Amino acid sequence: MDVYRTEEEQVEAIKKWWQANGNNILMGIGLAIFAVFGWQYWNDTKRAAGEAASTVYDQLLQAEQKLVTLDAASEEYKTEVGNLNHLIEQLRTDHAETQYAVFAALFEAKRAVAAGDADKAEEALRWALTNNATEGNRLIIQLRLARVLAMKGEHQAALDMIEKIDAGAQTSAYEEVKGDLYLALDQSDKARAAYKKALDSAGENANQQRPLLKMKYDNLAVAE
Repeated sequence: MDVYRTEEEQVEAIKKWWQANGNNILMGIGLAIFAVFGWQYWNDTKRAAGEAASTVYDQLLQAEQKLVTLDAASEEYKTEVGNLNHLIEQLRTDHAETQYAVFAALFEAKRAVAAGDADKAEEALRWALTNNATEGNRLIIQLRLARVLAMKGEHQAALDMIEKIDAGAQTSAYEEVKGDLYLALDQSDKARAAYKKALDSAGENANQQRPLLKMKYDNLAVAE
């Protein structure tokens, strides 16, 4: 503002400036307040959802532990299995945005594999793979999915899925599965190379810590 001759002129100038710009200022303040409270509300909601999902997952683990102590032929066992399946479904349906839902899907796939139900295991793993899994979890899921596909006899599909993945710290596990898949596809040279890479990636004590992997490699070496 320029220098005004009277206080009245200054007050009048301020009034005119406020009339021209006041609405925009108030709107900006309102939006800023809305953004702050909206962000806080979103964080509080996300935290509450995570805590609720954590509680359900704890109940799932407790149900699994209880199953181990029950007779598989008893009614209580059947009831607990129903409770377990309900908790898995609750996590996948009501808490799909959390990692606990991914853990529940992995848990479901593990149970399905133990029961020999490869189709159900594949469905659960594919759901987990496309449902907000972290990068570390994706590596685990893809490896387990490859094993399930192999269980179904779909060795080439399993190999195509994991062949070019950069597995990082899980290179040894990935290479072992690749070796198994190559062997199933009658590609013994590639299988042996994969087993060798798996052993090399496992560290200095691989021969002692991974005896089955060492046996797979040695068997192919003998065959050669």
